[in-house]
Amino acid sequence: MRRGFTLIELLVVIAIIAILAAILFPVFAQAREKARQTTCVSNHKQMGLATRMYLTDYDEMWFTPWFDYPPLGNGHWFFRISPYIKSGTRDDWSSYTDQAKGGEIRICPSGVARAFNYSMNGHFSLVIWDSGCPYGPGRCYIADSDAILTHPAETIVFGDATQIEGWDWASSANFCWWPSQATCWDGGRFPQGDNDPLWNIVDRDVPRSVWDPNNNWNPNLGYGQVRYRHQRMAVFTFADGHAKAIRRGLVKVPWNWSLTAQHENDWSR
Repeated sequence: MRRGFTLIELLVVIAIIAILAAILFPVFAQAREKARQTTCVSNHKQMGLATRMYLTDYDEMWFTPWFDYPPLGNGHWFFRISPYIKSGTRDDWSSYTDQAKGGEIRICPSGVARAFNYSMNGHFSLVIWDSGCPYGPGRCYIADSDAILTHPAETIVFGDATQIEGWDWASSANFCWWPSQATCWDGGRFPQGDNDPLWNIVDRDVPRSVWDPNNNWNPNLGYGQVRYRHQRMAVFTFADGHAKAIRRGLVKVPWNWSLTAQHENDWSR
């Protein structure tokens, strides 16, 4: 004679399934995020290669992260390397379409929205903000030679960046002068350890409720910061073209951001 499961047996099976799910779901989530991180590293490697190809074509002279280039407004760094990338956005903003985003490598798959979410080191090729520009302040820059870099294999060029809802979740073209500072451009302390509450301010994507750059300008609320979106790791492209992920708190400031430093505590550009 066949008999069914008792209530106790069913409860035991359900409990075992619940325990297994509690154990395995975080593992699956970590594996998925690791796969996204691998894709992000691949993106950065391609950007590094595209950048080195650009430098070969332009006498080893670097582009700037952003400047107001008349009349097209396409002074963003990703327009400089677009010709060396097979798919995605091309030479100006008119090509920044949903279709282009589908094949875009300058978008991290772990971002909060599908928009440009990598930024560039603001120390490269400084923008001129005075009357020295023939078209007005902010419309030209001084191109840096690749030869001035003292430690290219350790100098960050691009990296995962905080996204800003007021810009349709795009990131700033450039990072803060020294990223992870509490107040971005005006100085301020750096987080002391991985659990410092300051990370809750600088390592976050910025909703309109916190800051809407179209209505006010306060770049000390997540603007131009590194986003450690891969389980407290961020991916970076370095000036020699290679890419790797670094855990939050291990980027060396100023060393990894400086172009011309002679030692790790040298705050020169």
